[in-house]
Amino acid sequence: MTSPLTVLPGEVHVWLSPLTTDDDSLARFKNMLSRDELARADRLRDRRARENFIAGRGFLRETIARYLGREPASLRFETGDQGKPRLVGNGPLRFNVSHSGGLCLLAVTAGCDVGIDLEQRRDDLPYRDMARRYFSPHERDELFSLPDGEQLDAFYRCWTRKEAYLKGCGTGFTQPSDSFDVSLLPGSPPALLGHRTSPDAPACWKLVDIPVPDGYCASLAIEGDLPVLRFFP
Repeated sequence: MTSPLTVLPGEVHVWLSPLTTDDDSLARFKNMLSRDELARADRLRDRRARENFIAGRGFLRETIARYLGREPASLRFETGDQGKPRLVGNGPLRFNVSHSGGLCLLAVTAGCDVGIDLEQRRDDLPYRDMARRYFSPHERDELFSLPDGEQLDAFYRCWTRKEAYLKGCGTGFTQPSDSFDVSLLPGSPPALLGHRTSPDAPACWKLVDIPVPDGYCASLAIEGDLPVLRFFP
């Protein structure tokens, strides 16, 4: 086994990988997964969704195992009250994962909470209806003030920044997504601008846009100072 990887305090390691779903890879991944993970996969009726889930969990296990110097199948995961996955034991290592459109994005940190979101762009997305439902009044006003040709990109910036923050907190959408504001205008630095129920949150959380291939949008949220990002293929 190769020497374990090390993520230093103040760093975020960002891994971007295709979801490998050929028969040999899926068979290898299945041998790593726990019974609970296999049961979750079996509950997915759509074949592509099921294969992507297996590939995503396999990639997660293989990558996290490299930091711990362990076999992927030996890792134990648990979920928080709102479903955020975490390692059982193993000290300060933290992670968050997202996959969309055949790609998987993984963030790994030491000792601080992190959230990451990846979305494949859809030109037919009913983004105006989604914005009215999930965005704050401030975000909706900024989004709809833009020319029509700029609104979809701004929607994805806003959505991935909000989703990354909610995943980092571990609350998901049990925390009302219209209770806080993120930046979305072209050229505006990614930021948590305000939070009506947690006023200290903007000082505690930083948002970062993650470079991804054309046709995708991704953001990261981390508790603490702006991190040093290290990218891995």
